[in-house]
Formats: sequence, structure tokens, C-alpha cells
Amino acid sequence: MTQHNASDNNEFEKLIRCNMVGPHGEKSVRFVALEHFSLWEYMMRSRHGFECSDYAIGIWLPADEFERKAHIFSHSGNVEAVGRFNFSIYDPTYHYTYTASRFVPDADAERFRQAMLEHIPEEVRRSNRFDLEAIPGYCIEKDNVANRSSLVLDLYHGLHDIY
Repeated sequence: MTQHNASDNNEFEKLIRCNMVGPHGEKSVRFVALEHFSLWEYMMRSRHGFECSDYAIGIWLPADEFERKAHIFSHSGNVEAVGRFNFSIYDPTYHYTYTASRFVPDADAERFRQAMLEHIPEEVRRSNRFDLEAIPGYCIEKDNVANRSSLVLDLYHGLHDIY
């Protein structure tokens, strides 16, 4: 597993923060990349029985970037510690590396990491075909969104005004 030093990485990511309620009443908070949000929400609702509510838009940035400019970013909105997990798995059958990122509140990071590792066979975890990278960071919430139907419009106006 890799611990990331983001000092050379100024990658910002537009995120949607939402509250989730599962089919058995379990509650959680999720951060999802803007470009994946609509499909992700559809899958959570239709396949897994989760309901999403209380949408907020924001931007994620690496912790070192936030800390360098905290005097600026701390005025932009609510700030929450959110890590980014990048993982890569090489598939030797198809000679392809699958990569993905997930954003997780710091309070849930260890539980998320363990859940991710449980889905990866032990022999793959120990091989040089797998990497899980943890990048500390922050999400700065720009605005709450009144309802789901206004999400895209609010994202366009809200994020482009300040970021």
C-alpha cells in the first residue's frame, strides 16, 4: 500500500456530498465525483435500495495544498477532512490495469480501507499487481442544493463562480 505525498499533485476534484439511508435504516455520508454522481446515485437507489438526500456541491483538494492556502480556502465554505483512495489492479488475462478513486470522510477511512481489501484476493494483495494509495485531503462545500432536479444547474453556477 502506498502513502501519497501530494505536494506535486494539485489535482482538485468536484464532488457531491449527500446523506444516504439504506434499506434497513443505516445512515451514512458519501462523497462522489461529479462526473459519476448521476449513475452512482441511480445504482445505489435501484440496485441497493439506498435513498440520497441533502446534496451539497464542493471541491476536494490534497491536504498539503489546503494547508498551504488555508487562509484562502477556509473562507470558501464548510471544510471537512476527506481522504482520496486510489487503487490499481493489473489484470494479466487482458493486460489491462483498472484504476479508480473513492472519496471517504476521515472518520470512515479505516473501515473503507478494510472493506476494499476484503474484496481483493490475498494473492493479488501481496503481488505487484495491486496498489491502494491513500491521499489525505479536504472537501470544501460551496453550496447546499435545494433539490435533486436543480443539482446540475446549481453545480454549473456555484462551482464556476468561485473555483
